[in-house]
Amino acid sequence: MLVYSLLLLFTLQLISVYLVQSLEQYYLHNFKTNLEYQARLLGSFLDPLLKEGHESAEDIAHLVREFSGLREMEIDVLDPHAHIIGTSKNQSMVGGRLIRDEITRALTGELSETIRYDPASEERRYYLAFPLKDEGGVNGIIYLSGSLNNVDTVLNQIKLIMLSGSGFALAVSFLLGIILAKTISTPIQEVTRQAGLMAQGDFSQKINVKSADEIGRLGATFNHLAEQLDRNIQEISSGKSKVEAMINHMSDGVIALDGKGRLIHINPAAQGFLKKLVEKIPGPGCSGFPLLDKLIGAEPLRQFMHERKPLTLEISRENPAVALKITLAPFKEEEGGADGTLMVLHDVTVERELVRRQQEFVADVSHELRTPLTAVKSYVETLLDGAAADPAVCHRFLNVLKRETDRMVDLVRDLLVLSQLDYSQVELHKTKVELVELVNDAMEQLQQKAGSRLSEIELAIPPALPPVWVDREKIMRVFLNLLNNALKYTPAGGKIKISAVQAEENGWLKVLVEDNGPGIPAADLERIFERFYRVEKTRSRDYGGTGLGLPIARRVIEAHGGQIGLESIVGEGTRAWFTLPVAVMKKGGEAGE
Repeated sequence: MLVYSLLLLFTLQLISVYLVQSLEQYYLHNFKTNLEYQARLLGSFLDPLLKEGHESAEDIAHLVREFSGLREMEIDVLDPHAHIIGTSKNQSMVGGRLIRDEITRALTGELSETIRYDPASEERRYYLAFPLKDEGGVNGIIYLSGSLNNVDTVLNQIKLIMLSGSGFALAVSFLLGIILAKTISTPIQEVTRQAGLMAQGDFSQKINVKSADEIGRLGATFNHLAEQLDRNIQEISSGKSKVEAMINHMSDGVIALDGKGRLIHINPAAQGFLKKLVEKIPGPGCSGFPLLDKLIGAEPLRQFMHERKPLTLEISRENPAVALKITLAPFKEEEGGADGTLMVLHDVTVERELVRRQQEFVADVSHELRTPLTAVKSYVETLLDGAAADPAVCHRFLNVLKRETDRMVDLVRDLLVLSQLDYSQVELHKTKVELVELVNDAMEQLQQKAGSRLSEIELAIPPALPPVWVDREKIMRVFLNLLNNALKYTPAGGKIKISAVQAEENGWLKVLVEDNGPGIPAADLERIFERFYRVEKTRSRDYGGTGLGLPIARRVIEAHGGQIGLESIVGEGTRAWFTLPVAVMKKGGEAGE
């Protein structure tokens, strides 16, 4: 509206100036024409009087008085030398000389005129110098002056009329312009507001289309655009959210570099891997080539950058122990854009560790079976070679064969039990069992093997503890394994303590078996529950162990929903603990978990 108003104001001013100037020129032209006519008329009377030898001052004064009185103008009659010979003003000026620019020009025979402001009368006046000429030159000058007050008054009235008319027209036009501008600006403002909401992600607002003109069609088109954008952005956001969720929650690490080698994305899994492999993880926007160089080495990186083909390799670190399968692949950032780089980190540490443990397991089983089989083979060959003829030798050899066969049977039985526990093929027959009775039964079974050393075992189980809900035979085996280990590795005169307390979790009892033996190094505690793992394998074989007792105990406790662990300090002893569920009395007098 400001521009519109200024344009209208400029137009009105231009028209007003042109009109006022035209009217002023018109009135001045008429005024000049009138003065010139009066001068010619007066000149026709003065011409005979001004001819040589015929001028009469009294006659000239009389004509000047008559003309000035009738025409309300001032008249001066000058001779060829600019001397006043007649005037309608002060008669004392007669004989004086009047020098002005217009009079000077008139003396050359040229009609001259000018407009000047008269300070005495405080008005503008029009001056006309009319030369009276004949064949011999200029005989005199009629100098007329008339007031322009009437002309200025008329022009001022016209200016006032035009000013008031222009103001009225401007006001009316301004009001009409506001109405017109609102019909245009309101839909545009609505479109602008909607565009701002769209920029903020709000596509729910609609433009109210009130007309079928261009503005209305613009609003309808904008509504359609908002619907399409909303639909497209929802689809893109949904797809992006799915991709981000998959990338951020996948176990494989993903690192993406743009065409200039700058990092654009590292998912949480990749950050976890990099924390183990590099000192500092670069942030988004940093160069990723130093990171690739540290991970895969300079030569594989140079090969990939040269060929730009998918590259797969495996790296491993000893400290910390980690093995990663790394796949590098190029991707197009956009149509015609530079190739980016995608790196996928797949953790194969568990697989490599599983393969290693499988190899160790096969080696351990082979080793455990080879020793008794070798002994059985040698004794059988000796018996076949004639030793069977001696009853004493034959009996001793058969006892050895029985012992080695029992050892192999125990090993196979333990492996079978462990396999069944691994695959949850063992059915638990849970009953309500008093913990003190269970421990006493376990100690009675150890009586024959441990002999008098049972006196070294201290039983410190409070009688007020509630019974447990367990499979009696399976938990009996756990006690036997833990007590066997404590008796084996505790020197004579040592102490073994069996105790139980309420666990921190409600509904569980924590059982502890403590000894003051040599203890277990911290490095071995992490692997003590692995199959066939021994802290000192030679000593374990001397005691006839298979290295499967603790793995079986862990599987049995976990099958009951509990936990098991070992705590040890070298030179001070070892404490084994596990948790068992408390038997809860249900309605009807039945016990349960």
